[in-house]
Amino acid sequence: MLAWLAPFIERHPNLHRFSLLVWRLFPPRLAGFLKGLLARKWLVGAVAVMIDESTSPFEVLLVEHSYRSMGAWGLPGGSLESTPGDPTRPRSDTSSDDVIESALRREILEELGIEIAVLGLLRIDAIPYIAEEPGPYRLDFYYRCAPRDGFAALRQSLSSGQTKPRSPEITQIRFVPLTDLTKYDLFSSDVRILLKAQRQAPPPDTSSTETGHNVLASAETVETDAAAAPCSAHLAPGPADDQNTRIDRA
Repeated sequence: MLAWLAPFIERHPNLHRFSLLVWRLFPPRLAGFLKGLLARKWLVGAVAVMIDESTSPFEVLLVEHSYRSMGAWGLPGGSLESTPGDPTRPRSDTSSDDVIESALRREILEELGIEIAVLGLLRIDAIPYIAEEPGPYRLDFYYRCAPRDGFAALRQSLSSGQTKPRSPEITQIRFVPLTDLTKYDLFSSDVRILLKAQRQAPPPDTSSTETGHNVLASAETVETDAAAAPCSAHLAPGPADDQNTRIDRA
């Protein structure tokens, strides 16, 4: 709401020093409330990148969103909702180490009916503007994922109609060759990582096994990119799912 005020104060040293002295006098609850008004709002998202490297050319799993008139096709995923509880009050419980991954697995299962394994964090994008959905700043975590039962089983399930969208937000689920990405109206925040995969994929009819090629970064390599400001993160894998965290991609 007042996100513009903090940068304005910081640009004026005397005003900045005075405001800091006044801030120290505020009770913690008031300081926290004002921080919420002054801080810039971010939408945190988790995105699944599932690329089948057994095909030639490689194919990526895309979904079509019913509620977008622009950028309808994109990677499956969602934005994190707040966990239950009052952030202004102390609490003794803690979230699991893999809270984002757990929410991503649950979202893919609930919306697509697909159980996935989260293999590793690929990149973090800090994106201040999305042409299709202008709104809050976005911080998207892209994870390399795979179907729990393998790509072949998922393809068979899609072909038979056993696996189909479970949410009215999704109209189609489809494997798309990386060479055909330009034929789709892609969500702009997903384009960067899809084009990277397209550039790094071997030519059609070239086996990834023979070349030892991996079109995306390994699970140990986390790439960060900030269109507005740099960011970084380290997420340690954990066995437990946080049942209180859900995602709903906007």
